[in-house]
Amino acid sequence: MKMPVVCTWLVLLLGLSGCSEPAPSRSIFGNTDTSDTATSARVARDTPVSLPRDHQTHPAYQLEWWYLTFTLTDTTGGRYGLQYTLFRFSNGQPDNSHWSDGQQWMGHASLHTLDRHFFAERFAAGGVGNAGVSSMPFSAFIDDWIWQSKSEQPFPGILSVNLQQQASAVLTMTTNGPMVMHGNNGFSVKSADETYRSYYYSQPFIQARGTLTIEDKQVEVTGNGWFDHEWTSQLANQDALGWDWFSLHLDNGDKLMAFRMHVNDQPPYITGSYIERNGRASTLSGEQISLRPVSTATLNNRSVPVQWQLRIPDRQIDVQIAPFKPDQYNQARFSYYEGMVDMTGSHSGQGFMELTGY
Repeated sequence: MKMPVVCTWLVLLLGLSGCSEPAPSRSIFGNTDTSDTATSARVARDTPVSLPRDHQTHPAYQLEWWYLTFTLTDTTGGRYGLQYTLFRFSNGQPDNSHWSDGQQWMGHASLHTLDRHFFAERFAAGGVGNAGVSSMPFSAFIDDWIWQSKSEQPFPGILSVNLQQQASAVLTMTTNGPMVMHGNNGFSVKSADETYRSYYYSQPFIQARGTLTIEDKQVEVTGNGWFDHEWTSQLANQDALGWDWFSLHLDNGDKLMAFRMHVNDQPPYITGSYIERNGRASTLSGEQISLRPVSTATLNNRSVPVQWQLRIPDRQIDVQIAPFKPDQYNQARFSYYEGMVDMTGSHSGQGFMELTGY
């Protein structure tokens, strides 16, 4: 693939920097040219997400990702955090003089044990056949990393990833609850003036079962999973900075998503979704959520806010969020924090935390 082209878009998600608050402090794009965002498809409030159609790719939008995380346990109580993400980046209309279709793909996979971290990333040009999302049956793949179902629905399905030839995972995924639309029928606002927005839905009710192979040792695991699908062009802007994002499985069966979006010259924009165990979801405004860092760690030579306090008075929630292990930084060509967390306080549970910009 053409690395200078894809780097323009990779910076959007991963090439951020931190500050003492701490929060991202420079443009997602840095000095790159984003003038072509005006010709890309725009996220609109009056065009809701429609499933199963929107499980598929949206090449007219500049950015898109299909994202799975798992909190897993083996038969002895050992814990594992697994991530698989497939990103799509658009670099404009295809050039008929070249063999690709104007899309670029990147895959990330990460597996944490209590004392080990396996991470790998892969790249591919679009239209070639070794990366993409297909519809019937649903498949999201890059090389031999494959998420595959038997219908147009993503679930039930099987995920198979191989990390650095030292660890691999094969999981069977089923669900016991509905897909959840965030915001207004999937129209997710990222800033107070709605300049920054995306289409965003999740499946937070994934039940996973399968096998991890770690340095030739096989481990049977079960646990919870979370799926996010998001696409946008509006985040392709010089003033869009980054975010702090959380997905939480409460021990009472409820689910919680919350994030802080950072935009230049604006206070952090905070919102989320509270999802009851029966699948009923409520959008949470910034007035309903308090989400603030309380402790940092030095990772990748940067100060990273690894412990947080989250309060939702309307739900009688006052919890502390902390990593299940000290260092869960995905350090590679494009680095960011992504790892499993524990929740304690008024409620208990487990989940994942993603911090871009540190």
